[in-house]
Amino acid sequence: MPDVEFTVEGHVGLLRFNRPERMNAITYEMLASIEEITREANADDMVRAVVVTGAGRAFSAGTDLQQLSAQPPPMGRAESYGRAYGDDTPAPWTFPSIKKPVIAAINGPAVGLGAEFTLQCDLRLAAESARFGWVFVHRGLVPDTAAGTWLLSRIIGLQQAARLLFTGEIIGAQEAKSIGYVLDVVPDSELMDRAMALAAAVTRGSPLAAGEIKRLLYRGLVRPPMDHLADSTATITRMFQSDDFKEGVRAFLEKRDPQWTGH
Repeated sequence: MPDVEFTVEGHVGLLRFNRPERMNAITYEMLASIEEITREANADDMVRAVVVTGAGRAFSAGTDLQQLSAQPPPMGRAESYGRAYGDDTPAPWTFPSIKKPVIAAINGPAVGLGAEFTLQCDLRLAAESARFGWVFVHRGLVPDTAAGTWLLSRIIGLQQAARLLFTGEIIGAQEAKSIGYVLDVVPDSELMDRAMALAAAVTRGSPLAAGEIKRLLYRGLVRPPMDHLADSTATITRMFQSDDFKEGVRAFLEKRDPQWTGH
């Protein structure tokens, strides 16, 4: 079995880390597979949302430290991110780089790089057994994708992010919900059903609109309001000419479900 699995159910792609015997510790080979799968999903018009989860009892225990100690990366992982992404991507990380909603179904501990991957997702659902820890400070490192020092404070606030990053504390699912990191906490047995239902809900809208909304959301985090307004105005003006806009109006007037093309 591959260490990273990808299947498609309807319009939802399911990406699963598949090293349960190692708590889904991420190897360099897995990183390459995750990148490749994510890009292929982005290019596949059938896939309108992606769910990311882990096999077994963990989401991911983070980087495989045995491999890392024997084969240090030639450059910091944060440097390798961003170089391969164009100017039109929402943000320079694996999951934010695609214009499709990405949902984390966190089925157990997500530590280190595992926590970073949950952070890179647009929406997060946690099982009751989920745990989160940015433990890099205890390894003499900073968060290795740079998402922890850029996205985390924008989601939970500067003070909470500072606490988690400086202490490396592991927090449970309920605390993650209380600080606004996850949407909801559900029984372990219900996690995948809830995640797939959420994925189905986000695929009902126009794929073209979802992609532009995601791009504007991430770009809007760091630019002046007037620049953001100009981009948003140009985007909606362009979308008025799209097939999805015309179909959305027709479907509303004809009281039927729209048949989106994503164009």
